[in-house]
Amino acid sequence: MSPPARALPVFWKTYVVVAVCAALVAYVFLVERKRPDTAEAPKEKVFTFDKPKVKALELAPVGSPLVRLAREDAGAWRMTAPLAVAADPGEAEAVVSGLESLEVQEVVTETPGKLGEYGLDPPKTTVTAMVDGQAQPLKLMLGEKTPDGAAVYAKVPARPRVFTVPAYTEATFSKKAFDFRDRDVLHVKRDDVQTLEVQGPEGTYALARSGSGEWGFTRPLKTRAGRWSVDGLLGTLEGLRMESVAAEDAKELKPFGLDKPARTVTLGLTGGGTKTLQVGSGAGAKSYHAREARSGLVAVVPGALIEDLAKGMGELRAKRLLDISTYEVDALTLESGGGRRAYARSTIRDKDGVDVYKWKRTEPDPKDIETNKVQDALFQVGAVEIAEFLDKPAPPATYGCDQPALKATLRTGPGKPESWFEVCRKDGAAYGRRSGDDAVFKLDAKKADELLGAFKSI
Repeated sequence: MSPPARALPVFWKTYVVVAVCAALVAYVFLVERKRPDTAEAPKEKVFTFDKPKVKALELAPVGSPLVRLAREDAGAWRMTAPLAVAADPGEAEAVVSGLESLEVQEVVTETPGKLGEYGLDPPKTTVTAMVDGQAQPLKLMLGEKTPDGAAVYAKVPARPRVFTVPAYTEATFSKKAFDFRDRDVLHVKRDDVQTLEVQGPEGTYALARSGSGEWGFTRPLKTRAGRWSVDGLLGTLEGLRMESVAAEDAKELKPFGLDKPARTVTLGLTGGGTKTLQVGSGAGAKSYHAREARSGLVAVVPGALIEDLAKGMGELRAKRLLDISTYEVDALTLESGGGRRAYARSTIRDKDGVDVYKWKRTEPDPKDIETNKVQDALFQVGAVEIAEFLDKPAPPATYGCDQPALKATLRTGPGKPESWFEVCRKDGAAYGRRSGDDAVFKLDAKKADELLGAFKSI
């Protein structure tokens, strides 16, 4: 009788894994590390030149007018053909950068037969760059895409060979005149705007920026504006770009609805200058005719700005009791029930060297205060939303504001003006007033009570 087969050890699978790993390590050490490095050789650049020395560009897309761009002494770009206008510097520099970084992907042939086979007779696009210090201009000819669509056939006149370049190159070089022109309508920076006036079907209103950078309405009444909503509108005006040109130099404005503009936006700038945007009739789906008042050019602009303006003054008002950043407040005074409490914030460094805030009551009796309670109360100020604006308010007693439940005065730094707000109660309703505002506003009663309770607890 044969002896019984011996059972495999319990851990036999582990032994097999260890053996395989050891074999792999040995292979890498003895074989792979001895293989010579085969790093891919750097690709050949199509052109070699210094970008700042490019003084002019020509782009000739087949079937479209030749585009000429010239770099001016100050570094700005100007289009000289097919018309003389300012050019978009970003688009011009993109062409220069595209030529400088362009690499040969693959040489297709050194002795081409008929260039038409590659879409190069004539080329679909020809790009020429004039470079200071180089006698001959640099010229790139682009043809059809390769069958797989991943590349474009290309050639330079100085050599017979045909090579390929990446397909995305076509988007950089195959642009038309409108793509290269400066399409900014107003040429204004939001930080330079000091006043803003809007006239339209929704009425007329005006705003001004204070010395501390805060925006407020000056007409039809003095009232606070929301810092982020005004900044958003200014950003839209700064970035307003034309979609197309309706007229380069309009002699008649009536066809565009600009003889009597539907809306007018006037910007007062640092230094005393102004820019005025006039918006006329519709120019298709969600587009409008517009122009800068001193320009004969009538542009077609997207409707997003007009949609914002149509929301009227209410869209730009400060819709919270007081817009504050809790970390900016360094002093606080509370008045209620005939009493007064004052608080000051200091900054201390903890054992780990980190700066932390610390609040202290300074009057009527000095006392350390739990900092989180103060910060939470300040945070709730911005959470109280205005339910209704009363722009022609009755006497203060009508709203209980002859004896407000709370008046809080906040300071946000040395040299900055103080801000204050009041919370008033009358017949179960809650009202508010604030600095820089002629209006009284109705508040959510529950939120107002929560705010009063938060400040009462500190």
